[in-house]
Amino acid sequence: MATKPIVIDTKLIEKARRTPKAFAAIYWQYLNPVYRYVYRRLGNVHEAEDITSQVFVEALEGLIDGRYHEDGCFSAWLFTIAAHKLVDFYRLRQPMQLDDNHITEENLPAVVEANEDRRHLTKLLAELEEEKQELLRLRFSAGLSFAEIAALDGRNEASVKMAVYRCIDWLREHWEARDG
Repeated sequence: MATKPIVIDTKLIEKARRTPKAFAAIYWQYLNPVYRYVYRRLGNVHEAEDITSQVFVEALEGLIDGRYHEDGCFSAWLFTIAAHKLVDFYRLRQPMQLDDNHITEENLPAVVEANEDRRHLTKLLAELEEEKQELLRLRFSAGLSFAEIAALDGRNEASVKMAVYRCIDWLREHWEARDG
């Protein structure tokens, strides 16, 4: 899955600082990657939409207040805001009851198999260190390029790429060990 990095023009950032309406161009470029990243962490559409909107409100306020500096990487700054919003959410989160009313007799075997696969993948992912889980979320849920993750992570692009591929290889080996 090769993703093209999102390039934000510094002139656009400056314009968004002076005219919040200009922020719309930045919003539309980053909406899907931020939403996917947040959704993968939460698994709930409504909560993901809420957190995503909070990320963009804080980003706009941060641009206006001068908290973002051009010498940084905009996507790294934006995803740092998203990560902080998720931490805040989990800190305040109340346990919820699950509702499985959507399961019918016809789709029960498919639901059971999908749930088993999901549980197995979740178990394997949980065995990874949090840093490796975060790399996979940024790459596949948020759709960030290796360069964007490197800017966010403080490493070089090659080491991020290698770390992601090693995680995938580890998951593949352990998935096949279950099936083999």
